Amino acid sequence: MIRLVVVSGKQIKKRGIKMKKIILSAMLCGGMLLGVANSGVAHAADKLTGNTTATATVTKGDVTLDIDSAINFDPQPLSGDVNFGSQDVNYKVTDYSGDTKGYQLSAKLGDTDATRTVKIGDTTLSDAAAVVASKDSNIVGENADKLSVSLEYNGIKEVKDYSTAIQWNLTKTQTEQITE
Repeated sequence: MIRLVVVSGKQIKKRGIKMKKIILSAMLCGGMLLGVANSGVAHAADKLTGNTTATATVTKGDVTLDIDSAINFDPQPLSGDVNFGSQDVNYKVTDYSGDTKGYQLSAKLGDTDATRTVKIGDTTLSDAAAVVASKDSNIVGENADKLSVSLEYNGIKEVKDYSTAIQWNLTKTQTEQITE
């Protein structure tokens, strides 16, 4: 048996709107399900471990000599022999070389004057370098000390300022690697 249903224009419109809503809802649900299904495939694998390489370099450090740049002796009156006495000269050896076994400090005159005698401690200076300080060991870092410089003139006949140039040289002696 066939049944015939008569539908008015208003009912078709209502059913059409409902159908459109059902189709739209079905499309949205399908899209969301597809997105969820595809999102699981798009993820990369988790990485939970890693490595880092650290490098460090030990280099040979600096050795420096700092010494007083001037010594000022007290004025003395003119006479055949003028002894100016002695003054201290301060020096500092800063050693970050990685060696801990001493140093030598040498000095020589940078100018000539036949009337002058310059001594550092008991060593008389000339135009050839002479060792004026020798240390068997030193610490890593600053090593400060002082030397006594004495000055004397013989046979001068002129009133004026006399100057003396002393050239210093630092030499490392034996070496020994630092152990810590």
